[in-house]
Amino acid sequence: MCAYVNSLKASSDFQRISRLGKKCVFPVFIMLALKRDGEDSSFRLGLTVSRKVGNAVVRNRTKRRLREIARQCLITKEELRNFDIVLIGRASAKERDFSLMKQDFLHGLKKLGITA
Repeated sequence: MCAYVNSLKASSDFQRISRLGKKCVFPVFIMLALKRDGEDSSFRLGLTVSRKVGNAVVRNRTKRRLREIARQCLITKEELRNFDIVLIGRASAKERDFSLMKQDFLHGLKKLGITA
């Protein structure tokens, strides 16, 4: 199943979510979420990975893994409409098992009160 995930690209969006959103910290990533005011019905995903995590190959692999987790978990969730979610990759993402990262992601959604 191939599905497209709308992405956040503007720096102002990242700053707004960082300032106003809810935050949940995991060993592999930091999750920030903010509900938008009804302009669009889809969720948007922003990914960022610092240079401290590793070289470009490691950073891009981390982003690909985070994007795939979001794609698998969020496509079918109706309660995520109008949410902006930012994932900030951390250094331990390169060693963490994919299934554990997915569990952390789902736990973060529950912890932030997005899903039941």
